[in-house]
Amino acid sequence: MQIRFVFIARIVHYIFIAMKRRLLKFIKIAALIFIILIGVSIGIILWSERDEAVTKEYAKNERLPTIKADWRGTPVDEKGRFVNAEFPFLPKVSDMLKWQLGTRPQKQEKQADVERLEVKDPTEFLNSEADGILWFGHASFLIRVSGVNILLDPVFGEPSFITRLVSPVSPLEKIRKVDYILVSHDHRDHCDEATIEQLTEKFPDAKIFVGLRMDELLSDWNSSKTEIQTAGWYQQFALPTDKIKISFLPVRHWSRRGLFDTNARLWGGFVIEGAGKTIYFSGDSGYGSHYAELAEVFPKIDYFIIGIGAYQPNWFMRANHNSPAEAFQGFLDAKADVLIPMHFGRFDLSDEPPSEPLRLLKDKAAEANLTDKIKNLQINESISF
Repeated sequence: MQIRFVFIARIVHYIFIAMKRRLLKFIKIAALIFIILIGVSIGIILWSERDEAVTKEYAKNERLPTIKADWRGTPVDEKGRFVNAEFPFLPKVSDMLKWQLGTRPQKQEKQADVERLEVKDPTEFLNSEADGILWFGHASFLIRVSGVNILLDPVFGEPSFITRLVSPVSPLEKIRKVDYILVSHDHRDHCDEATIEQLTEKFPDAKIFVGLRMDELLSDWNSSKTEIQTAGWYQQFALPTDKIKISFLPVRHWSRRGLFDTNARLWGGFVIEGAGKTIYFSGDSGYGSHYAELAEVFPKIDYFIIGIGAYQPNWFMRANHNSPAEAFQGFLDAKADVLIPMHFGRFDLSDEPPSEPLRLLKDKAAEANLTDKIKNLQINESISF
């Protein structure tokens, strides 16, 4: 009995020693990986602080016409990245850390703000043939002009890595026809892989219009090999119909999907012309002279669709997102007729309370005695021309 006990004790001892060695080995490997990650993170921070975007050349799609006479093309830097013409921008890791680790002055106000956008039923507009504009929330729209159905920045369902304030049911089953899919840039709240895959499967004859090099990303999601056409800023897409025209315009923003593809794909806004209407869609943008330049190329803009949310903290967001006041000033600069606000109320992307953007926009319009120029929509609400 004693021998058997000693034997068992030795086995337990050996097992303990083996487990201890493996644990020590695991700890050493984990520590090494941690040190490597810290080193890589520090390297990325130091590199991003020194990196600059300096224009070296200009790019365009040589097969498409340029609509601005003195335009050389979209600026590109020495590393092949696209550059904002007026405000060159590269994101800095230090700024992101400063925001995430810093104080949030509006934190309590935001938590107390329970006001949410109403979700309506889009069925009536989707089943009709009337020309108009339908807002699916955030930056997703369906615009029908001369019977042509155009989707802009469609993000349906539950996109990954994005916190939702409102979760409307995907309208995909109710959409009967799509002729064109326009995607302003590659950020996940505007460009959703699952949505693109579903749309190209259901509407294989639809054409996709995007900025330069965006086709390299979307081609992998294109389940039916739908035609993808790319354009540089101030270029007009080639359409098989003369009912409408669609052009790609510069905005103040940037692009990235991963860690090492900053500004590799072009961002921008769109102008849609048809049925006697001109509609501007800004995508994402900070304030700049491009709104006044828009008025020079398109003297009569009927509907000016622009983002008003994701602007706090202002020191961090201003380079890429308009505040409500800046959005309203852009509307004035563009000399447009009706402002339709977007990019607020559906996703939680920044520090301001959800209901603040629309409230501040209406305040600015009231100050200018232009309240009647603001047409704010609820999710899935539409207007007809």
